Amino acid sequence: MGVAMQVLRNVFRPVAAGACATALLTTALSGQAAATTGASAKVSCTSADRYISYPSTTHATAVQWAVRVDWCYDGKTVSNIRHYDYLKQDGGGVADYQGLIQNQLTYPGSVHYEATLVKQAKIALCVFKVGCYRTYYPMERFVLGNNGSYRLEQRK
Repeated sequence: MGVAMQVLRNVFRPVAAGACATALLTTALSGQAAATTGASAKVSCTSADRYISYPSTTHATAVQWAVRVDWCYDGKTVSNIRHYDYLKQDGGGVADYQGLIQNQLTYPGSVHYEATLVKQAKIALCVFKVGCYRTYYPMERFVLGNNGSYRLEQRK
């Protein structure tokens, strides 16, 4: 089984909103970047929700594992990072999500000008009363920027 890797780049533009908590809620509902104003610097919040797809047993439906990350930024630092993973599609019930084998959030240095989030899951594809026939270890690595941008590396 080969390893596939995809690197994506994206930049979200902020739009006006209320408090940062409201911005995160607005972001979660709309999928767009939201901005807030602070006392000293403008704080904006945004999100990214990306998935990795595998064919199911019949190849008619897909198994999709996703990672969602929300974060705020002010041009200098990254803050308020919230993240989770989930099965976006279970392939008609064949996917057995067996949890995370890696879940790491790191900041380089003492100034949080960017953050790196790495999540890797274990997902088995199983047939009822027969057993599991394949296991996948999808991984997503986000590098979150202090300007709302992010880089993404995905490995099947």
